Amino acid sequence: MLTFEELIHPLPLDDFYNIYHKKRWCAIKGNDFRKDLFSKIITWQKFSRYINNDRAVSGLQAILPDGRKLCMEKWNLYKSKKPTWCKKHYYEKKFLHDIWTNHGSIILTKASLLTPEISNIAKAVEENFGGAADAHFYCSYSEKSHSFKEHADLDDNFLVHANGTVRWTVYNSLENKEGDTTELDLTIGDLLYIPKGLKHKAIPLSKRISISIPLTQGISVKPLDRKIYDFS
Repeated sequence: MLTFEELIHPLPLDDFYNIYHKKRWCAIKGNDFRKDLFSKIITWQKFSRYINNDRAVSGLQAILPDGRKLCMEKWNLYKSKKPTWCKKHYYEKKFLHDIWTNHGSIILTKASLLTPEISNIAKAVEENFGGAADAHFYCSYSEKSHSFKEHADLDDNFLVHANGTVRWTVYNSLENKEGDTTELDLTIGDLLYIPKGLKHKAIPLSKRISISIPLTQGISVKPLDRKIYDFS
């Protein structure tokens, strides 16, 4: 099984804790191991099949070309009347596809068990720090697609780059002083750590899938059951 130390190699674990953890961002460029692992997390075909199975999707959001966010769990990702058989949380596939092809973005939330590869990465984070790790797949159709505006998250975040290239703007300290930023382009195999409270922004430079792994920590938080059971 993957360990966190293997995930961040060649950065030494002690350096991660002493220099970066809870202090500042850290970008670890892809090595052969991470490039291979990250590229296998999900294909565009699997992404498409997952969305088309709308009755089984656990969480989904969309960012419109004007920057607004729609969410299936807020019941605003449909236009026509819902069929009587629909579950309460529902999205209309045609409406979502129109957003996608018009350069919106799609976010798959609650997706840390979507594939064995992303579950293995989330497990490595959980076992090293404690708590529970989720995974949110940020998917964009082209370099014209829109993503979130500058913001800071409430949890530590590990950003996995599985497909395409993303331009990040990251503040250099938790003080988030205006202008004190770094801009960097990350691609397949690259890993970016952003501590909670640090402002950042992502702009897709191509069709892309980048995955946010937020780590929730607390007394009552338990890791997910990540064992792969054989139902065959």
